[in-house]
Amino acid sequence: MPEYYHTRVNSKKSQPDTDFSKFMRDITSYRKASWDKDKGNKLCKGDYLGFITGPTGHELVYIFKVISEHPSSDRPNHWVKGKPHTIGNGKYSVDNREVIELSNNHSLPKTIEWKQFREITGLGKNCKSWMPRGTQRIRDKTVLPFNL
Repeated sequence: MPEYYHTRVNSKKSQPDTDFSKFMRDITSYRKASWDKDKGNKLCKGDYLGFITGPTGHELVYIFKVISEHPSSDRPNHWVKGKPHTIGNGKYSVDNREVIELSNNHSLPKTIEWKQFREITGLGKNCKSWMPRGTQRIRDKTVLPFNL
């Protein structure tokens, strides 16, 4: 059964923002693009990954489906190597992360407002600025605003 994960792409962090911009250009051009897996390399073919983007208070989630998996040796040269993605976001190198290829060709909504997603799922409870740290899997699929 597929899993749903999401991660924040913070526009205040230049490297993730640059990588996500290239990712979106590739999605637009080829309907598929590469991203790295979560720190445990648990994302797999058939799973979904949502990217939470936009300024605080106006975030939007872009949802993609994992269509293939590749080894860490396939990481593109422009991706971060030998250190965490960003300062303050983990303490381990990302070199061991494998690569996933994602597509926007799926039956789920392509986007959903983050505020609406949080209201439906109850994530973050009453903390208005709550965001996942790193890549988070939603364990209780019954709270998702769509069926996987």
